[in-house]
Amino acid sequence: MTKKFQQKLVLGLFFIFIAINTGAMVAGHWLDEKHIDHVALMGANSLLFLVGIISLMMHTKALGNKNPNVFVRSIMAATFIKLMVILAAVMIYVVAAGSGRSIGAVIAGLGLYIVYTIFEVRAALQMNRIKDGSN
Repeated sequence: MTKKFQQKLVLGLFFIFIAINTGAMVAGHWLDEKHIDHVALMGANSLLFLVGIISLMMHTKALGNKNPNVFVRSIMAATFIKLMVILAAVMIYVVAAGSGRSIGAVIAGLGLYIVYTIFEVRAALQMNRIKDGSN
């Protein structure tokens, strides 16, 4: 796999991150009126972006292994790690925010988890296709 393709994937992940954070900042007042804490939503987006970068690095490393099962396990492990990180973040947020917590922001964060997971799996499958040489 080429460095150019890896950079393209990271750039795609970065554009998702920027689009969601920009949308949350622009619509911050509207989101707050709907009881969705836009700052918590931006925090969830940032956390998922960082875990997404780590996931892409895991997939890239797994592609170097001759055993194809390693790649499948890396996808499953990255998805599980991302789920556990978001679970821990939700628990910390609920405890830290107390009565001022925003359930809407938690639900929106879980929606972001789905968006990032779909991007990650599609990117991983593209990486595998390019590695195999079958476009």
